[in-house]
Amino acid sequence: MRKHIGEVTGMEKLCLELEAVTPIFIAGADQRNIENEGLRPPSLRGLMRWWFRAIMGSMTSIKNLKMLEDRIFGSTNQKSAIRVTSVTNAKPSTINIPNSLRYLWFSIQLQRRQNQRLQCYPEKSKFHVTIYSEDKNVLNIVSGCLWTLIYLGGIGSRMRRGAGSLKVVKIFGDTPYRFIFEGKTVVDAKKFIEINLKKIFENFKEYVNGNFSLQRSPSFAVLSKRHSEIKLINKTFNTSVEALKEVSDKYQIFRRGKPLKHRYTFGLPIISHREFKDRRQASPIFIGVMDLNGKYSVRLIKFYTSIHPDFSKYLRFLSQDLNNFDNKIANELGEINVEIPELR
Repeated sequence: MRKHIGEVTGMEKLCLELEAVTPIFIAGADQRNIENEGLRPPSLRGLMRWWFRAIMGSMTSIKNLKMLEDRIFGSTNQKSAIRVTSVTNAKPSTINIPNSLRYLWFSIQLQRRQNQRLQCYPEKSKFHVTIYSEDKNVLNIVSGCLWTLIYLGGIGSRMRRGAGSLKVVKIFGDTPYRFIFEGKTVVDAKKFIEINLKKIFENFKEYVNGNFSLQRSPSFAVLSKRHSEIKLINKTFNTSVEALKEVSDKYQIFRRGKPLKHRYTFGLPIISHREFKDRRQASPIFIGVMDLNGKYSVRLIKFYTSIHPDFSKYLRFLSQDLNNFDNKIANELGEINVEIPELR
């Protein structure tokens, strides 16, 4: 293991060894070849910032949210309160997408065919990530962001469609959260997520302090009981590919059965429809893989407020489409609901 680049002394820190549960499609300056860059700190910082906004978005005003976000992650006028380093000895490999996942990962397959993206980090690749801060409270908040990034999200291209899922295999440092999942069942995973989310939400609410106030109509993705749902497929699989294939088959049939002009609810662009061709909208549903220490399952996270501002008049379709897809998954595969903490 190489020494951490830019090792910082005299600061609070949390060190994690992460492992790829599904292939990670990332790239640096050279989009074709990764050149062993690992999980780049700017990418990790940006994703943690996204999850900070998603968690804090229902707890305080937009103005205060921006102030707190800048205080921790920095801005053009303010230095960040954290530092992130990342190293790896993992070796990139040639992209080889199974036929069963070419629908979920179609853009990667297209880039590979066009010789634009040739490498990825395969399953089992390991990465060492360290977060530093002079403020223990800040470190706890950012650790909560990192926890949600790992166990509710992912990293890299197509991470909302099952790529770039992660797990923690080792941890060094003091943290209020459980970063290593030791269970073996879907019910164990449900409890693991719920216990950690409860603590994360408590710490975020405490950090807001006197500026806590429930926000009812956010215009971005918010992780709250009112604005999102977390589900786990109540079925286990021998491999991550098998797990994703089950959801991919259902997703492909469902999405292709919708009128073309309403497919925007699962992400844009749709290049074959003039109204949506040049618009960009991130998907409001996250499909990820949960490693159950021998078996695998799939998690689904739905964000009911994540929609392009120009299409806010179609917000009712977003909720309807997400729920209809969820019902299809529940009826055909079975689901377990993961409780998101209630804010008061």
